[in-house]
Amino acid sequence: MLFKSLSEREYCNKVYGCWLGKNCGGTLGAPLESGWGKEEMFDVWWYPELKEGGIPNDDLELQLIWLQALEDKGINIKARDLAEYWLDCVQYNFDEYGLHKTNLKKGLLPPISGYYNNWFKDCMGSPIRSEIWACIAPGLPNVAASYAYEDAIVDHAGGESIYGEMFNAAIESVAFLINDKEKLLEVGLSFIPEDSKTAKAIKDAIKAYKQGMSWKEARNFVLRHSYSPIAQYSPVNLGFQTIGLLYGKDFADALCKAVNCGYDTDCTGATLGALLGIISGKEGLPEKWIKPLSDKITTNSSWGGIKNVREPKNLDDLTKRVCRIGEKVLSFYKEEISLERKTVSENLDLDFKVDENIKKLWYISPTKVDFNLHTLIISVDYLNTPVIQSGVPKIFKVIIKNTRLVNLKVDVSIETPMGWNVEPKIKKMNIKPGTESIGEFSIKVNNIKDLNVSNRADIYVSVSGRPKLEKIPLVFLSPDRWLISRVFKKEKITALSSMETNPNSTGLNKKWTVIDFFDNELKIERNFHGESGIIYLRHYIYSPDGRDIRVGLPSNCPFCMWLNGRVIHKVQTEGILRPNYAGDGRSYVDTNLKKGWNQFFIK
Repeated sequence: MLFKSLSEREYCNKVYGCWLGKNCGGTLGAPLESGWGKEEMFDVWWYPELKEGGIPNDDLELQLIWLQALEDKGINIKARDLAEYWLDCVQYNFDEYGLHKTNLKKGLLPPISGYYNNWFKDCMGSPIRSEIWACIAPGLPNVAASYAYEDAIVDHAGGESIYGEMFNAAIESVAFLINDKEKLLEVGLSFIPEDSKTAKAIKDAIKAYKQGMSWKEARNFVLRHSYSPIAQYSPVNLGFQTIGLLYGKDFADALCKAVNCGYDTDCTGATLGALLGIISGKEGLPEKWIKPLSDKITTNSSWGGIKNVREPKNLDDLTKRVCRIGEKVLSFYKEEISLERKTVSENLDLDFKVDENIKKLWYISPTKVDFNLHTLIISVDYLNTPVIQSGVPKIFKVIIKNTRLVNLKVDVSIETPMGWNVEPKIKKMNIKPGTESIGEFSIKVNNIKDLNVSNRADIYVSVSGRPKLEKIPLVFLSPDRWLISRVFKKEKITALSSMETNPNSTGLNKKWTVIDFFDNELKIERNFHGESGIIYLRHYIYSPDGRDIRVGLPSNCPFCMWLNGRVIHKVQTEGILRPNYAGDGRSYVDTNLKKGWNQFFIK
């Protein structure tokens, strides 16, 4: 194995440069960010808005929390640890942040917490959190990418965003030792699947550069092949970040070109700024761009973006804390890289091959949750969904790997809530050392009254001749039950029908069909059979008290919404979907629930 060394002074200088560069790029791009991507580009070549300390940005703030988690839990931190810090410290609820936290609160664990009912798992929430992992694993891209994977699956499992964070962590880690842009991209691409959408967008940017396109032509080339109307769509932003890296004549030019490509401008600017800051170090960054921001760290903790965080006093304090963790990581991997009081040889032929264990991460099921019980490693695979429907058997698998040196006799049983039936009652396994056995189980709930929003069961595993093991949590969610009318064909949204004579009707009759939806997406297109028309929906929500709420129906069509018999919102135009707690400027309204049952009637 090739041995690499990095001077302590250079290491700290590059870590400092990383955070300073990230602040520069985020401050440049933040005022231009919006929820929707635009065809037109920006034309900014200096900070549109300038504040001492820069503009607060979740890109950096979340990594302050991960630093605290590393200090608290140690360098063997996993997704399960980070999930707790999401609930302890993060108050942001927009997009994937809010959706995956809902899953955590309902009892789901990573990775399914980031996979289920998450419309934004291909967005930028995790690629922007890569720097902390690179900075604690300089020159160790496999280690950095492994940390990035654990981070990303909490809120993006099964999505392109995992590849975005692994790519960024890998190239940023390698940038501590080399500065060749094309080599960095080559290494980064080796850490993500070749056929991923993220890899395609990055390779499109490289292709445009090598074919001699202008950076503006390259931007349109990438956008055309990786289009999404959502500004935070990860693959296109990784492509724009690559354009800034390749076409940038210097630090400022690179940041501005990346940001001027549009879309998630604060993220592309901040990530590229961090990468260039690692390459050049603090001392290599242009005074003009860093001096106005000073050494301060500005966060949104004062108004509730993050909480319960030991915030660094300034960038110097942040750098020292990160480097202390980095020294522990480097000490653990001392056979690969070390901190020395000398610099890396300029002629050293560095080889950064992706480990086969990293490649295995690409294909792990986002519905499989792992538990290490020392005697055994147990995995629960919810298969396609964690939702259980009344009257329909729910199949799931329990996968047990024997990590010991002898055969183990294992009994597996499931304890369920009252009214639930499980088959088989008990599963007996004889597992050889180093092998795994798979048990398939089926649970059925016959009465919908035995289903809650979140339903907790337990898996009990008994190993003959071994200490008693902890029980394994098993969580199933109930579907959302809606009533749906027939389609009134070829009618417009402005037309009135007999359904609207009593929008607060109760009970079931032949006009309504009961439908269970397994997530937030109400798939009703098939009801129209390709023809235009209108359809009505009813849904009930129980509130233990009267309360103010924000309610929305993100949709691509016009709609009208009643609450307890009164109209509360109308939308007359078509739109682009963006189903998140913050709203989309079109589909949401502030209103209030009464104590008890409330009926939503939607046209």
